[in-house]
Amino acid sequence: MNQATTLSSEATPAADVAARVSAIVAASLGCDPGRVQLTSSLMADLGAESLDFLDIVFELERAFGIQITRGEMERAARGDMSEDEFAPGGTVSPAGLARLRLLMPESAERIQPGLRPVQILGLFTVQTFVNLVCAKRDGQSA
Repeated sequence: MNQATTLSSEATPAADVAARVSAIVAASLGCDPGRVQLTSSLMADLGAESLDFLDIVFELERAFGIQITRGEMERAARGDMSEDEFAPGGTVSPAGLARLRLLMPESAERIQPGLRPVQILGLFTVQTFVNLVCAKRDGQSA
């Protein structure tokens, strides 16, 4: 099966999703697939830049037949909090930090006071994208 093949959501167990997401991340970043672990930080460990996220999201959408919008990802991070509740004064609030820890448990130890919204992409791991794809294929919003 090639990367452009759309997978049926019902026929894609979580382990298969993880393997496909890892392969897509490796291909998008042009790195050795052996370097890509579920716990790998896309930016710190694999050298991703913000533009690489667009390519990864595009390839995930094609491979899994889902749609992931930037607005969805931002809303998922904030939940039902307004922008001012989530990051008053440009720093993520304690409630916002708690929301991020729920959304991204794989990065919980790196979600610390003083986090700025622009730093959230730096928290993304391969597992973050696996969780996002699984939620989308199960009919949940991001």
